[in-house]
Parts: sequence; C-alpha cells; structure tokens
Amino acid sequence: MVDSSKSLENLIQFKSLMGLKVSSDDAKRIWGKKFLKELNTKLTKSEVNPNVEKKTTIAKQNIPNLLVLNWVKCICISGSVAAGFAKEDDDIDIFVVVKNDTMWLYRGIISLRNIFHKNIRTKRDANVKDKLCINLISEERDLKFQDDIFNFHELMYMKPIYSEKYLTYIYSKNPWLKDTYGVKKELLLTRNTNMKRKLSFFSILNSIAFFMQISFMLLSSHKPEIERLKKNSKEGKIEFFSTQHKENIVNNYLKRFKSIN
Repeated sequence: MVDSSKSLENLIQFKSLMGLKVSSDDAKRIWGKKFLKELNTKLTKSEVNPNVEKKTTIAKQNIPNLLVLNWVKCICISGSVAAGFAKEDDDIDIFVVVKNDTMWLYRGIISLRNIFHKNIRTKRDANVKDKLCINLISEERDLKFQDDIFNFHELMYMKPIYSEKYLTYIYSKNPWLKDTYGVKKELLLTRNTNMKRKLSFFSILNSIAFFMQISFMLLSSHKPEIERLKKNSKEGKIEFFSTQHKENIVNNYLKRFKSIN
C-alpha cells in the first residue's frame, strides 16, 4: 500500500523549490482528508496570487481562438500559472488534447490564425507577458506521462479551462498517480478507453503538416530538436518545452531529498 503521507512530504519538498507551500485544500483534493491531521502544521491555507487569477481569466477569454472544428478535447493551463507562482511578466503555458491524427494540422491552423490576433507566443516575441504558450499538444492516443515527481506535480496542479471533466480521463491513463503517489481513486475516474488508430485521410494530411512545419522551422533558424519532434510525433505528442528545464528541477529536488533523508 502506498504511503500517502510520504507522497505529501515529497510534494512539500518539491514545491519548496519554487518557494511555495502545499495548501490543505490541495492536499485534500489529491489525497482526501483521512491522514491530514498529523501533517496539518506543514500545510497552509490557499493563497491568492493576483497574477494567476488575471492570467487564468486571459486564457479563458482566448478559448475560442484555441478551438478548431471539433478536434479539441481538452485545454488546460500548466506551468507557473497552474502551480501558483506566476509573475506579472510571465506567459501562460497551455496544454491541449486533440483528436488522433490532427495535432500538426491543429498547430498549423492555430499558427496561421496567430498572424492576425497575435495572442500566442512565438520565437520572435521579445515581450511574452500574458501571451499563450502552447508548449504541449497531445493526441488522445498518447496521454501517458513518465512516472516522476515533475509530472506528478504538473498533472496534479493542471487547471482545465475547457472540458474540465476530461482531466480525470487523463489521470486514468496514468495509473502510476495512484500506484506510486497514492492519489485518491476518485481522481482516476475513466470514460471510453478505446482509441484505435487507423490510416486515414487526416493521418496523411497530418504527416504533410508535420513535414511542412519542420521545414519552416529549419528555414527560419528556429533550431528545432528534430529527433525529439520525430519521436514524439510517432507517439502522439508535440513538445516544445525545454527538457533541460525539467531535468534541472528534478535534479535539484533529488539533491534536496537526499540531503534531508
């Protein structure tokens, strides 16, 4: 049986790297009330960050700009805004789930739209304040994330702003949340799990969109991580966040964890 109290301790340590504490409301949401009394002195009341509230409102206002046909299944805020430590000049990290064989088509259409409304961050932007940063797009066939403290934190603090109930489906595709960290089973309620993928007209168009966008990145000196994009594309994800950023945070956490234990 997973020691949920230990998992909470690990989360407290991880959040401390960002200068944050775990609120009692968050702990109850993730694990329930049953073991919180003994750790009550280490938990805080939920704090209001005005930057988080403002940027969440901006993201919700932009939902229509992120929808394409009936392809989008879920939109979530992630990163600093979801975690609760957003600064005034920060952008707003966005995670989008789309139907199978549409992610590169989706990204292409969103990028073309952005030429006119300019609310999505691009490589050329010097000022990223309040701009949406779509750094992760997943197709429904690939909603599994690596079992580690970084992804545990990202998933538990993700803020769904479109199709909110879909988040429990994402959780259900990651049973390690319960097996490793002991999150309450109510968070892993599942729906339809049959996501069979067949070669279709859209899959061909999606592949063409992939090669076109990679070619554009190369021609415009964006320095894309080609092998990473190719590997993730086969699996059903587009990742534009830095892998080095995640590694640095996890390594810092491991160093602190070893020093305490």
